[in-house]
Amino acid sequence: MRYKLSDCVTIISGGTPKKSQESYWNGNIPWITVKDFNGKYVSTTTDSITLEGLKHSSANLTEDQDILISARGTVGKVLMVGAGYTFNQSIYCLRADRSVLVPDYLFYWLEKNVSLVKQGTHGSVFETITKDTFDHLTIDLPDIEEQKKIAHKLSMFDRKINLNEQINDNLLETCKTNLHQLINEKEYEVTQIGNLDLIVSDHVANGSFKSLKDSVKYFDEPNFAIFLRNIDLKNRLDGNLKYIDKTSYNFLKKSHLFGGEVVISNVADVGSVHRVPRLKHPMVVGNNQIFIRSKNQSMNDYLFIFFNSKWGQHAIHSITSGSAQQKFNKTDFKKLNIPIPTDNWVDNHISPFLKMTDLNKAETRLLKRIKSSLLNKYF
Repeated sequence: MRYKLSDCVTIISGGTPKKSQESYWNGNIPWITVKDFNGKYVSTTTDSITLEGLKHSSANLTEDQDILISARGTVGKVLMVGAGYTFNQSIYCLRADRSVLVPDYLFYWLEKNVSLVKQGTHGSVFETITKDTFDHLTIDLPDIEEQKKIAHKLSMFDRKINLNEQINDNLLETCKTNLHQLINEKEYEVTQIGNLDLIVSDHVANGSFKSLKDSVKYFDEPNFAIFLRNIDLKNRLDGNLKYIDKTSYNFLKKSHLFGGEVVISNVADVGSVHRVPRLKHPMVVGNNQIFIRSKNQSMNDYLFIFFNSKWGQHAIHSITSGSAQQKFNKTDFKKLNIPIPTDNWVDNHISPFLKMTDLNKAETRLLKRIKSSLLNKYF
C-alpha cells in the first residue's frame, strides 16, 4: 500500500544549546551532529549536553529505533539510534508509526531512496530539506510481517559490518598501547630519533590541488579510478566518493596511490590520519592531504599508528598555524623528528594487527556490495 511518508512518521526537529553557556555542555546526554553519522548505528558522539542544556534549548530526546536524517549540507545520511540521544537543528528525527511501518524498514528505504530525498532540497549555497519535503515523498509498504523479514535480512549485514568496525577499533587501540609501552618504557627496540625526510625511502607528497580541476573530470558513478577526496575519521571509504576517468588519472600521476600509504590532512581537518586500503581499482588522493609512501611497508604501518597517537598529533600540531584556517606545509612536516623502532618490533607489535584490520575491511566491503544488491532487489 502506498503512503505519503509524512503520514506514517512523526517528524521531530533538533536544536543546539547556547555554546556560550558552559553549564549546558559536557554532560551525560549524547548530542549528535552530522559528523557522527557513520554506518547504521551511532557508536560515539563528539559532543554531549547537560539536562539543563536540554531544558533551555529546542533539542529533543530520541526514543528507541528512531531514525535520524541529515537535512542540511550533506543531505540524506541516515542513522538509527536508541533512546536518550539529542541532535542538532541540521537533523530531523523520524519516528515511525509502528502500526504501519517497521523502523528498520524505514531506515533501509531511506538509505536506498536518498536520491528522492535530495530532489526535495532547497537553497543555492547549502542543500536543505524541510518538513515539507516529507509531504512529497511516497513509500510503498508491504504488510508488517513482510517488512520485518526484509529488514531482518538487511540488518544481519549491518550487524556484521558494525562488529567488524568495533573489532578494528580494538585492534588499533592495541597498537597504540604497544606504542605507548615502546616510547614510555624506552624499550631497546627504539633505534633512533629520526628525521622523517630521511626515514621515508620513497617520498612525502601533496595530493592533487583544486587548481587542477579544469583538467580533471569528476564523476559520481564508478569510473576508471577512485578519487579519495576524503576518508572519514574511522578510515572508511563511506559516502561521497568521487571517481575520475583514465585521462584525469594519468594527469594526476603524482598523486597515484597503490595501497598502504599514510594520508594526513594538512588543511581544515588537520591531523586526521588515514591508511589507504589495497583495492583493485586505481586510486588518487585529493587536495588538502599529504601522503607518505615508504618502500618499507613496516615503516608505513608504524607511521600510521604513530601519527594517530598523542605523540604524533602533538608533532603535527607543533607545525600547524593559521588563524582563519589551520594548516601545515609539507616542508615542515618532512623535518619532524620522531622515534623510530626496529623493523622487528613493528613486525611483532603493529603489522599483524593492521593485517587483521585489512581483512575485516575487505570483508566489510564485500558485505556492503551484497547489501547493496539486496537494497536494489527490495526497494
